[in-house]
Amino acid sequence: MPHVQNGWYLAAWSGEVGRTLTQRWIAGNPVCLYRLSDGTPVALEDRCPHRKFPLSLGRLDGDVLECNYHGYRFDGTGACVGVAEQQDMPRAAARRFRLLERDGVVWIWPGDPDRADESELPDTSWLTDPNWTHVRGVLPLKARHVLLVENLLDLSHETFLHPTTIGNAAVAATPIEVTTAGPKVYFQRRMIGVQAPPFYEKSMGLTGLVDRWQDGEFHPPGIFVLNIRLAATGTEEPEGFHMKVLYGMTPATEHECHDFYALARDYAIDDEQLTRFQHEQQLSVMAEDVQALEVQEVMYATERRRVAESSIRSDLAALRGRRVLQKMLAAEAAEEEAAGRVPAAR
Repeated sequence: MPHVQNGWYLAAWSGEVGRTLTQRWIAGNPVCLYRLSDGTPVALEDRCPHRKFPLSLGRLDGDVLECNYHGYRFDGTGACVGVAEQQDMPRAAARRFRLLERDGVVWIWPGDPDRADESELPDTSWLTDPNWTHVRGVLPLKARHVLLVENLLDLSHETFLHPTTIGNAAVAATPIEVTTAGPKVYFQRRMIGVQAPPFYEKSMGLTGLVDRWQDGEFHPPGIFVLNIRLAATGTEEPEGFHMKVLYGMTPATEHECHDFYALARDYAIDDEQLTRFQHEQQLSVMAEDVQALEVQEVMYATERRRVAESSIRSDLAALRGRRVLQKMLAAEAAEEEAAGRVPAAR
């Protein structure tokens, strides 16, 4: 699968972007990230228009980025403002990507900047809400983007892949309800009167049977939010323990991803020991996912005789997510072909 360009991806956590030039591949594009002296984040295509040398290997002179190969100089808009030590003023520019910084997240829209729609982003105000506490980070993943999307849209795998942390038999045994709103995919799994998995028993002090909710939101092409609630069975909202997980599923290249995560809770927010425990558990869970997805990637990449996949009811949200991505990719391919930028498929 190629990568959708007209959509939001998580480019970086705000703290990752500073006055140091940083390269990050996003949806097949090499991107040079940095901040101007006033704090504005900038993302330029990491290819100098002169001879394609990575701009991230250059240097900042104030707010001017100088390529370290032949001295082409660019301002924060990507416009060439001269060549160091030379009189030439070439008509050249480095492509600038549309960015939006909100709630400690730097979002990027790799495609047509005029089509970037902020309303397509999910609510992430809880990342800066003082009533919530959270941890965040990013892991490299050597697997294609769609595998991570399907992993998060089919949480029945928790039963089998994460039995010592967040999974138990109740997850796979409980059906999900799936709805859509435009390209967005939503699911609900309501586990009533079940045993809490080890992670929740330890971090919430729950004993006995609980009601456990998983409400997932896929904002294509690369954002997933999971809303979690656990409470003693029969307890009504708003009582109970609430957690939120944000995943930025950002493709890097055809077979690699950035797996951004933020895990938040609305209880015991000043308990630093609990925060460390939850972060360690989150990393343990993600390590199990990474191992499984990277093995899965090898199986897909080396399959010589394509065999039709088998699917069951619990795959519904994942299949809808896959089809949404396919539809977005097909639409972009048609637009490119109509504009004469790519040859027609034969």
